[in-house]
Amino acid sequence: MLRKFWNKYKENFKKDILVHILVIVGILGILCILLSSCFESSQEQPETQESEHAEISQEAYRLQLQEQLAEMLGNITGVGKVEVLVTIQGSEAYHYAQEADSRYVTVGGSQKEALVESVSHPEITGVVVACEGGGKSTVQETVYQAVSVACGLRTAQIYVTQLEQTAIRKES
Repeated sequence: MLRKFWNKYKENFKKDILVHILVIVGILGILCILLSSCFESSQEQPETQESEHAEISQEAYRLQLQEQLAEMLGNITGVGKVEVLVTIQGSEAYHYAQEADSRYVTVGGSQKEALVESVSHPEITGVVVACEGGGKSTVQETVYQAVSVACGLRTAQIYVTQLEQTAIRKES
């Protein structure tokens, strides 16, 4: 009786061992898939810039634009001394290189980072120009056209006026 039970148990164990092996292999396969998806998700979403850094970068960009416009406009005949105010909206946007399967291209050794393909600067929404020659219509028209072309703005987004005489005397 015991021998009969043992033989039957061995047969069932041999049949069950295949089931056990298949279950173990299946569980290992599922674990591998889960682990690989965890590593891929960190690559697919590039790190965003901190808002504080973006604000500093945005302000630096605005100031740089103001300086460049003031320098350019100051070289135009009849403009004279010039002050420029640029208003912008938004912040820098980073566009990352992607592969055909929508995964981001990464670079770097142990610390992988998404490859930046291009950077879009904030949108210029308006420009105010105050200059010595701003009271003359010919100078105003020249400044409107120069700023429009340089910044890609409609003339309705640009305001040109004469620089106040007290501001000129203070710096002299």
